[in-house]
Amino acid sequence: MKKQQFEISIDHAMMIGAKAAFDTCLRAAIAKAISTGSDEGSATLRVSFEIVSSLDSETGEWRRMPLLKYKAGYTVPMKESMDATIAESSRLVPSDESGWLLVNGQVSMDELLAEDEEA
Repeated sequence: MKKQQFEISIDHAMMIGAKAAFDTCLRAAIAKAISTGSDEGSATLRVSFEIVSSLDSETGEWRRMPLLKYKAGYTVPMKESMDATIAESSRLVPSDESGWLLVNGQVSMDELLAEDEEA
């Protein structure tokens, strides 16, 4: 009896688990992007294989068998930042303790509180 032959394909029944895992990751990536406010992401399916030789006990012939593995995953970049420029009139002066000190006309909260206590 001749065994059925199939094209190697992602659409073959043996790959249904890989396709389902990819679909799950794709849906999860989109949901994660929406919930975190991200505007991009990706879902991946990696299929790897190893071809091994084995002896067919019925025919006594060596045959090649693929051992297929898959891994599905997703990423949604989580980049958050705040940018600012402090444009105050200040200068750096050398310090024996820390290397440099910043000198400017800004009054700190401690200085304001000290002035209130003195008044």
